[in-house]
Amino acid sequence: MGRYGARWEGVLGSFLEVQLLAPPWRKGMAFRSVVAEIGRLEGLFSRYRESELTRLVRQGGGRPSPELREVLAWALRLQEATGGAFHPAPRHGGEALRFHGEEVEVLAPLDLDGLAKGYMADRAAEAALRAGARAALVNLGGDLARKGPGWAAVGVEAPRGPDNAPPALILKLGEGGVATSGVRHRGAHLLDPRTGKPAPGLQATVQAPSALLADGLAKALFVLGREAGAVLKGFGAQGYLFGPQGPVPCPEGGKDA
Repeated sequence: MGRYGARWEGVLGSFLEVQLLAPPWRKGMAFRSVVAEIGRLEGLFSRYRESELTRLVRQGGGRPSPELREVLAWALRLQEATGGAFHPAPRHGGEALRFHGEEVEVLAPLDLDGLAKGYMADRAAEAALRAGARAALVNLGGDLARKGPGWAAVGVEAPRGPDNAPPALILKLGEGGVATSGVRHRGAHLLDPRTGKPAPGLQATVQAPSALLADGLAKALFVLGREAGAVLKGFGAQGYLFGPQGPVPCPEGGKDA
């Protein structure tokens, strides 16, 4: 059993980094399985090329695949739980989709980037285990998913400062996910879907039972601030808000940093 790592640039416009605990004769298959799963799921969720999601939006609805349906259902659940701070169409607000049995009606241009990337990281880590890895950590553009026994130390960058600065926060991640939303790489780009205006703040980090949940809840925490504590607790997540003095655990949903 050995520890192995690999990194690919230009995946989903960002990067893919994978760390494995695996027998040496299984590592190659595990790495290939991760890359193949990310590519397959991009064909479902991408907004930037032809995908199942773009076809569903263009047609105004249809019968989604089980995977797309799962993410859409989570999007509605998080929208309701956060009072609209997370939204499947954040630039439009209001009602974005409706389920009618096996069919879905699309009412606004869907943007699942704030959820699908975490889902893809979760599924890629599961693919590594199916291919023979004992444990896998997948970092898809900053959304992390970990599966398997043991744990990993995850360093979180500060919202401002040099790239070589030490982590502002270190989390112990067993099985689950970590995601961060903030201004470090893209500036003040996160909208409050309830107002259509940029949400104030520097950075929010969430550790949750899955990368999908961490991804969606990090956006909600950034928008809601300290009011998100009860929401995080309801999903079994821990949150940290970053201010000028560093990370502060979110009340009810966090723990001491």
